[in-house]
Amino acid sequence: MPLSTLIVEGSLDVQIMTAVLRGDPLVEPGGSKNALKPQALKKRTADKVLAGYLRDRDFDYEPPDDRDSAAVDSTHVGATLGWRWVRHEIENYLIDPLIVEGALGVDAQVWSDTLTGVASRIRWYQIARWTLGEVRRALPPQYELRTRCDALGDFQLPDEISESACLTWCRNSIVGYRDRIAEQMSDTKVAALIEARSVALSPECLAQVDNALVWCSGKDLLAGLSAAVLESAKAQTPGELRSRLRDWIRSHPDAAVDCFAEWRDLIRQLRA
Repeated sequence: MPLSTLIVEGSLDVQIMTAVLRGDPLVEPGGSKNALKPQALKKRTADKVLAGYLRDRDFDYEPPDDRDSAAVDSTHVGATLGWRWVRHEIENYLIDPLIVEGALGVDAQVWSDTLTGVASRIRWYQIARWTLGEVRRALPPQYELRTRCDALGDFQLPDEISESACLTWCRNSIVGYRDRIAEQMSDTKVAALIEARSVALSPECLAQVDNALVWCSGKDLLAGLSAAVLESAKAQTPGELRSRLRDWIRSHPDAAVDCFAEWRDLIRQLRA
């Protein structure tokens, strides 16, 4: 059934998606990306509102192989509950060469060369950020350091609850948790992650604008634009440039949707 409410992160996402979707479905701000899924789930289960969410991919997930289809983030009782951007974040679409050409009149190839030049300059920063993101993904979440024996139910006690047995279980649990973290953050592990990430984000990879827009943070790409490039776009800051591109999309939502097969597929899924 068609979604009635789409929950997104911040005000920029609300402004863009409200224009693009034209109120079908309604778009609401949800704050932190980690808060979106619980909000959508609550609306579906408690409020009986057919809600879903759309979040940034960030450094939490690898880009999908299929860049033309909307990426599913989670499901609930067999139906899609949430989606995530194929590109890093909403800014990665605002600075797309086709959007910039339409909004600012800058030749798409010239802008592509500008972006790949920035991507080359910030390559090692992106490698470092991806490495940190990969380590973070591998860490056990807080709830896995359990305060009850795994095999016990709500109204059960361990067979042995002496001081020695309880403190041994406590120490072993903490040591096991600590060792899992230590292994993921060891120098050897981190060095291997950096090496693998530097191969994936090779200079040749980032020399292609589509790859730069998928692998690099859009905010970092904006931050890497030179003063001369900003001036040519009649903007004094990256934030001002982002606002100009946002305003163009809000005024030309159909033209913006035409630029991205992913957006067209997302709209189809939201209204299916």
